[in-house]
Amino acid sequence: MSESSSSPTAGLTTSSEDYGGAYYASHLGGADAYSWESESWREFFTRMARRILAISPASSVLDVGCAKGLLVQAFVEAGADAHGVDISQHAVESSHPDVRDRLRVGSATEPIEGRYDLITCIEVLEHMESSQALDAMDEMCRATDRIVFSSSPLDLAEPTHINVHETAQWMAWFADRGFYRRTDADLGFITPWAVMLERSTLTAREVVSRYEAVVGPLIGETLAKREALLAAHREISRLEEDGGATAALTEQVELVKKFEAEVLEARHAQLLQRDHIVGIEAEIGRQNDDILRLHGALRKVTARAERLAERKKAQGKRISGLQSRLTTARDRNARLERRVAELEGAGSRSLAARVARRLRGPAR
Repeated sequence: MSESSSSPTAGLTTSSEDYGGAYYASHLGGADAYSWESESWREFFTRMARRILAISPASSVLDVGCAKGLLVQAFVEAGADAHGVDISQHAVESSHPDVRDRLRVGSATEPIEGRYDLITCIEVLEHMESSQALDAMDEMCRATDRIVFSSSPLDLAEPTHINVHETAQWMAWFADRGFYRRTDADLGFITPWAVMLERSTLTAREVVSRYEAVVGPLIGETLAKREALLAAHREISRLEEDGGATAALTEQVELVKKFEAEVLEARHAQLLQRDHIVGIEAEIGRQNDDILRLHGALRKVTARAERLAERKKAQGKRISGLQSRLTTARDRNARLERRVAELEGAGSRSLAARVARRLRGPAR
């Protein structure tokens, strides 16, 4: 599985014209058109974005092969600064207006400007010529330390699937670039073969330990299922020999169907619970943001109240000083009024005496 592995379709390429309106209508159309206005597509990508960020939080995200930008829009609504690139001019031009300025037309082989906390590349590289796919991997690995990757090993009848490989081959190529699968991250909600990769300098022992932690339980589960299958086969054989196979087998089949229905219901309930938990976590994040904003506003109001209290205190002192000055002025005014009254009284007595002397005439 080295990088020199050849592809029987080497040299085949696809272009922007291969992914026009007819492609989206035939491959992603049907009852629900592939757009953000479709409730089913919107819910699918919203759940995907929230679950990815719950497993691996990221502030900046680039979706390589973003099509009409549905995952980009879901990441943005989940709080990430997300952008996308796609070879299809039709896809970018027909994207939702809210996200169109975050998308650009371009090839996955083009250099990626800047760095991102996370790059997603979902069902893209199987559409590219083998050497171009490897170039695209190089560019993604240069621009991030975490990649969510999915490439179908199936659906060989799809005309634009010109570079299909088993997941093991893609993982080997990513390992050549220092990226390894996070075996603790289950991305089955995207596709059965979706993986999360991280840049790491793992030793051979660490790689073996990681994979054995997953492979060991799977081997045990396979053995247990084989034992159950063998026991069921023996029971069916016994029932056929006993002559009551038909009724007993029907009962067993009904019992199996009942168990399968219960398992599906339990899985559905588990997925709903996970969605609920993710939604609660998102709501807690928004509430925390609101609390931080309210704390900031409260600090501003408190500081303003303190300034107003200081101004009130200063004005109180000023008013007290003015009242003291007013009292002093009133006291001084009262003294002046009494003095004026005294002077007026004295002046009146002196005037009456002069008038009396004139009336009496000069002394003889």
